[in-house]
Amino acid sequence: MKLTISYIAKLAGVSKATVSRVLNGTGYVSEETRRKILEIVKKYDYTPDSKAVSLSKKRTYTVGLVLPSTSGPFYGEVLRGVEEVLSQNRYFTLLMVLDSGKHISKTRERYVAALKEKRVDGAIIFDPTLNPEQLKKLKIHSLNLPIVFLLRDFHDLGFDSIMVDNRSASADLTRHLVKVHGYKKFAFVKGPKESEDSEERFRGFMGVLKESGLNVDDVLVFSSDFTYEGGRRIFQEIRPHLRSLEAIYCANDEMALGVIEELKGLNVRPGKDIAVVGFDDAFWAQHIDPPLTTVHQPMYECGKIAADRVLNRIENPDTFKNPVKILLKAELVVRKSCGC
Repeated sequence: MKLTISYIAKLAGVSKATVSRVLNGTGYVSEETRRKILEIVKKYDYTPDSKAVSLSKKRTYTVGLVLPSTSGPFYGEVLRGVEEVLSQNRYFTLLMVLDSGKHISKTRERYVAALKEKRVDGAIIFDPTLNPEQLKKLKIHSLNLPIVFLLRDFHDLGFDSIMVDNRSASADLTRHLVKVHGYKKFAFVKGPKESEDSEERFRGFMGVLKESGLNVDDVLVFSSDFTYEGGRRIFQEIRPHLRSLEAIYCANDEMALGVIEELKGLNVRPGKDIAVVGFDDAFWAQHIDPPLTTVHQPMYECGKIAADRVLNRIENPDTFKNPVKILLKAELVVRKSCGC
C-alpha cells in the first residue's frame, strides 16, 4: 500500500493539516508531534507525490537551463554544477539548447515560450550573443519569473548575472608571455564579433601590451568562430606572417587546437618555434602535445552559483529582490605551449 498523508495522520493521531505543516516546514507544530510524524515518514520511506506537491504549491519544481550547445568544452561543466544543486533540492532541469546557426532567433522564441507557459519556476540562461536590445524585444521582464544570466551582464536591466573576469585573466596570460618570455610580436585570434567575452579578452591583452610599452599597431588581429575548424581555417590567413611572429593568442582553446594542428603539419613546433595559447582550459587542454597554456574558466562554479541564486529567488521572493552581479575570477594555467 502506498503511504499517503491521510494514513500518516491516522498513524500519528493528528490531522492531515498538521502532517502537511511538518512536511512543508510551515506553521507551528510541537516538537513531540513533529518528531512522531518524521519517524513515521522515515520508517515507511515516504516520498511526496511530485504532481500533487506541484499542484498544491502551483509549482513545477523545474528550472529551465538554456545552453549555447552541449558539444563545447565546458558546457557540460555548467550543466554538472546546475544539476548538482537542483537535484539536492529535489528540482528538475529542463535543458534547452540554442541553435547557433541561422535559426537562433527562433530558438530564443522557443525558450521564451516555455517560460511564458510557466513550464518552469525559474531559468538559467547562457545565451552568449544575446544583447540588451534583443533582451528587451523578448519581453522576458514581463514573465515575472526568477531568471539568472550566465556570462552576460544584465543586472542593470533587473536580472542576476554571473560573470567571469575575462579581462583580468587575459591580462595575466599576456603578462606571462611578455614578462616571462619576452615576446613582442603577436597575432590575436578573436571569436565571433557578437562575443563580448572575446572582446574582453582582447582588451585585457592590448592593455598589457600598452603598459609594457609595446607597439599595439604591430599586432596582427584575425577573427574566427570559436571552433576547432575555425582555428584551422584562420591559420591560412596567419600562415604568410609566421616568420614575423613569436606568439599566437587564440581567444579560446578550440581555435588554439586548430592552429596547433596546422603548425604541426608544417613541421613548426608549437611551444618551441612559436608560442600558442588559448582560453577556457578545456578538459583535453592538458593532454594535447604540447599541453596548452590557457586560462581556466570556473564553469562548474558558475553553474552551482546560478542554481543557488535562482532557487533562492524561487523559495524566498521577498528576500532576494535586488538583482546582483557576481564576478568570478579565472586562473592562468601555465603549460608547455607558451614555451615554458
